[in-house]
Amino acid sequence: MREITFTASRRLTAGGLLWVSLVQIFVVNNLIVLPHASSRNLEEHIISALGVTRCGLIGGFRFCSPWHEAADIAWVVGGVSLAAAAVLNMVIFPAGRRRNLTFGVLAVSGLGLVSTGFNPYNLRPTVHLLSAGTCFFCGAVGVLLLGGMLRQARRPYWGAAGIVCGVTSIVSATLTALRPDPGVQGLFERIAAWPSVVWIIWTGAFILVFTRRAARDRQ
Repeated sequence: MREITFTASRRLTAGGLLWVSLVQIFVVNNLIVLPHASSRNLEEHIISALGVTRCGLIGGFRFCSPWHEAADIAWVVGGVSLAAAAVLNMVIFPAGRRRNLTFGVLAVSGLGLVSTGFNPYNLRPTVHLLSAGTCFFCGAVGVLLLGGMLRQARRPYWGAAGIVCGVTSIVSATLTALRPDPGVQGLFERIAAWPSVVWIIWTGAFILVFTRRAARDRQ
């Protein structure tokens, strides 16, 4: 990691807070939207079902999500936060191709998440699925690469956790794309999405602590 200047410190504080704010996706989806849905079976129903604008067959199952607006807004806000923070947080490492690739794919993942919110599954399924796939795969690759960079930056345990989360998400996203049995489609999606997102949230918190310590050392 590079020495943190005052300007970089402000960028990292904003970026860290934005990544921590991704927790709102879990809160909105699982504590607000899901309790009002017609089914709470996380194994069967894909995440995208929470944002459908009308009742219908989703993955072979009938599903209704009366609070779908909240889910779609959470994805849009979360995607903007993920992408913007990727741009802000890249200053934590020296400039280089690997840094640009790592934070670039994380930013693309955020844009994919924004697109899923603007294109509900039942209205524009092709665009929604392409956007969700972009979000899943780019996010997983970004977490994997960032984990590797943190390992080289003398953060071995946290870096290793990122690598494990990234690999887990990539494998699960691939299995999801291969269309497993509908009864476990939702489970595979959540294994693809949750590990990487949780790791990014905690990495945001790590960046905030790191930035605060760096600011204290400058005094």
